[in-house]
Amino acid sequence: MTQSSFSREELVQRSTLTPEDILQIDQCRGDFNRVGFAYQLGFVRLMNRFPAQKPLEVLPDLLLFIGNQLNTDSAIIQQYEQRRQTISEHRFKIRDYLQKRELGEVEITLLKNFLFDEACRFEKTDALLCQAKEFLREHGILEPAILVLERIIKEQRNAAQQHIFEKIMTAFPAGMTAKLDGLIDVQVGRTSGFQDLKEPPARPSSDAIIRLTIKLKQIQDVGILAVDLAWLNNNYQRSLALYAKRSSVDRLKMITPPRRYAAIACFLWQTFRETIDQLIDTFDKLIGRICKKAENDINKDLANHRQTVQKALSMFQKVGHLLLDDSLKDKEVRPSLFKKVSRKALLAQLKDLEEWPGAKSGHMFEGVLSRFTYIRRFSPSFLDALNFEGNHGCDDSLLKGIEALRGLNNERKQKLSEDISTDFIPKKFRHWLYESGSISKRTFECALLLMIRDEIKAGNLCITHSKRFGRFDNFFIPIAKWEPMQESFFKEAELPQNSKDAIAHLKGRLAKGYDRFLETLPGNAYAKIEGDAWKLSIDPGETLNDKDTFNLTLLKQWLTKSMRGIRLPELLIEVDNKLHFSQCFLTPALQKSRPPEEICNLLVAIMAHGCNIGPSTMARLTKETSYEQIRRITDWQLTPENQKAALSVVVNSFAALDASRIWGDGTSSSSDGQRFYMPRKLLQQTFSPKLSDYALEFYSFVADNYAPFYSVPIECTERDAAYVLDGLLYNESDLDPVEHYTDTHGYTEINFAAFAMLGKKFSPRIRGIQHQRLYRIDSDRSYGALDSMLSKSDHAISTDIIEDDWNQIAHFYASLKSGHVTASVALKRLVSLSKKNHFYRANRELGRIFKTEFILEYLSKPLLRRRIRQGLLKGEQLHSLARQVFYGKRGKIYSRDLDEQMSTCSCLTLILACIIYWQAKEMARVTSMGSQATAGYDLDISLLEHVSPIEWDNIVLYGEYVVDRNLIK
Repeated sequence: MTQSSFSREELVQRSTLTPEDILQIDQCRGDFNRVGFAYQLGFVRLMNRFPAQKPLEVLPDLLLFIGNQLNTDSAIIQQYEQRRQTISEHRFKIRDYLQKRELGEVEITLLKNFLFDEACRFEKTDALLCQAKEFLREHGILEPAILVLERIIKEQRNAAQQHIFEKIMTAFPAGMTAKLDGLIDVQVGRTSGFQDLKEPPARPSSDAIIRLTIKLKQIQDVGILAVDLAWLNNNYQRSLALYAKRSSVDRLKMITPPRRYAAIACFLWQTFRETIDQLIDTFDKLIGRICKKAENDINKDLANHRQTVQKALSMFQKVGHLLLDDSLKDKEVRPSLFKKVSRKALLAQLKDLEEWPGAKSGHMFEGVLSRFTYIRRFSPSFLDALNFEGNHGCDDSLLKGIEALRGLNNERKQKLSEDISTDFIPKKFRHWLYESGSISKRTFECALLLMIRDEIKAGNLCITHSKRFGRFDNFFIPIAKWEPMQESFFKEAELPQNSKDAIAHLKGRLAKGYDRFLETLPGNAYAKIEGDAWKLSIDPGETLNDKDTFNLTLLKQWLTKSMRGIRLPELLIEVDNKLHFSQCFLTPALQKSRPPEEICNLLVAIMAHGCNIGPSTMARLTKETSYEQIRRITDWQLTPENQKAALSVVVNSFAALDASRIWGDGTSSSSDGQRFYMPRKLLQQTFSPKLSDYALEFYSFVADNYAPFYSVPIECTERDAAYVLDGLLYNESDLDPVEHYTDTHGYTEINFAAFAMLGKKFSPRIRGIQHQRLYRIDSDRSYGALDSMLSKSDHAISTDIIEDDWNQIAHFYASLKSGHVTASVALKRLVSLSKKNHFYRANRELGRIFKTEFILEYLSKPLLRRRIRQGLLKGEQLHSLARQVFYGKRGKIYSRDLDEQMSTCSCLTLILACIIYWQAKEMARVTSMGSQATAGYDLDISLLEHVSPIEWDNIVLYGEYVVDRNLIK
């Protein structure tokens, strides 16, 4: 029998027999013919091909499903297998009935044209195979033998590669190939220029900025900016760039020149754009650090002069009382003052204040100006390296100021012209603008840099060629692509397409939310209204009665006794033997043979990264796997695409476990971040107040059936909220959660709008939810006990803004869903836009409607609050297991660049998924053994829903210590 390669949902969706099918089946004589015909019919619908005949290819799950529908024992298929002629006749009949056709010359031409276009978008054979199968299914063409399909894919892939490589090279300016050869030329005792470009950015400093600007200049000098790659699919560009990044200079020299030059060109373009983003990040963090130090200086100075301040305040109090004493005549004020405060004391106090610089200003900008010498070390290089563009809302005087300062730097002048525009400088900095009657260059430059930082954050200033800081319009898919998908997008979100209808829908939806809340308010024990404020009580914990508590303890004891103990390597091997997730990492040539040594080496590499042991140490711990083998697997097999695919194989298998369906059906999920110490000084290194040290955060997603289905490393100073959609949109599993839980860090008002536009429900646990504002649309209706809360004008929703931008809002979120831009990148830009920005305000107002609806539901529904708590608890349990698995190097992350950090994060998640899957499968095994296994125990298996598979007491995570007695003397 053949192993299933489809999910339970696909089986039900495609192989459920219709009344028309039954009519066809009933034309067959004999139960075994009926079962055989129905089985072949379901097989074609499911696999888009006929089963092999010698012997008959049998899918057990499909056969059982067909037998159940016909109410017939599926075992009689064995009689059908012997009737070759009948099987062939049924094939022709089924093909005509389903209106399928074989792959002929016309179909091959169609398939080749399609695959050529797809091969210009995707380089990986696996992706092309999936696309080819989907194309054949959509066009009613039966799949040929896999070897035929692979041969066609290989031909078209090679043709597309040749076309792409030649087109890239024809765009090279004269002499560029020689410069590319120079990049991979290695001088004795030095690294190649190509290797230097791979270096990750260091911790923010003036030197780090200068190194990044030098890197940009090196790439520009090659002439890559003259090569237009806009026609080449971005996924293909990234694939070629990643190939070049992982290749050594020697490896690049071994491949054909067209592929080598194309890969290096894509690498240079991608690196150039990424370096621009890294430069802006470094600049932002460095300016932030300078401002923070300036504020600390003020606080420290104030603390050091606390006595002076106290004396001055005391003296001011005395002087104030005397001046305000109406009983004193004017000529008596001065004598009376010197009786209270001596002339000598007053002079001394004034002298102290004059000698204290902080008394004159006390402004952060003063501290920034004092660091001007340090700022000048990187300012000219930074301004010269980037091309700034104004966006909507940008002050032209800022762009003029940038050009003026560039001119001064290039001409090595110090004095600014008197007619230079200073309109961009805010009032709070103008106190320092003039020195000796002329504009201060120091003030002008410092103010300019601060405004550049703020305007980039606000989206008013764009950077040419930047991935994350370019024009906001670049985040939208082309209109020509958006218009055909509008109707289906709104239909899936269950929202009106017409903007006026949308406002009416939102108004009615919010009104129903208020009505439901007010109806349940009298009996609401959790939320009460006192005046214009909430008073919340504490939800009673979910507790079992004494009998169930005793039975649950008994069940856990029995599971502990009955479940097998296992070492982590053996666990991974056992899971892989069942699921074959290692196929995702193997080359096509090795996928069929599955050589044990290759799979063992692969699992060793996964543990080296996922357990944070590292390739070097892991090679010393395992005799059969060398460091070179682990590095090779890391560079060429543990790619992000392969890791996502492997994780999806494990996650999809959860649905087939009876035990996992007890905990959930995969329709809800939660996400949360876990922080790990990060001592290495890199750009991603940020300080975590929670750990009181530098750290990196792994942001993980887990479904309600305990399957961890996505993870990503992020800086711990970033809000989790921007990354919440990434896991839901870009995981490759069959999971499609409709409700998602986060804690406060994952919540923003805009996230409510994003989820609603994507047809999902956002359910965060918001700290201090009683202090959150509720909003109204209809100002004429009565809100009962909530009237006092909603009466103020700042609680009203501006629906006009939403109506104006309704189509653009949908266009934006459709772009995120399509993968045109990563959701986290786009949402971070959206949230940082100026609060006056029309599109930002429209999203915020829309989010406030759905946030109000959620808060009303949260305050009135105990079951919702319980679901959120349970969902987030599963994430916390996952973090506890992750802390145990990630034990190497004391749980500290030393990975240098983002790719290494992502690989570590993904390998950890894959190991966690395997452990949880194995535990759930083991629970299902022992609970299905019957009364013989439960002898001596009176068990209530229904309580299994209260038992978590996230356990590790029966798993040896830390390896095995071997003490050789033969060494003892």
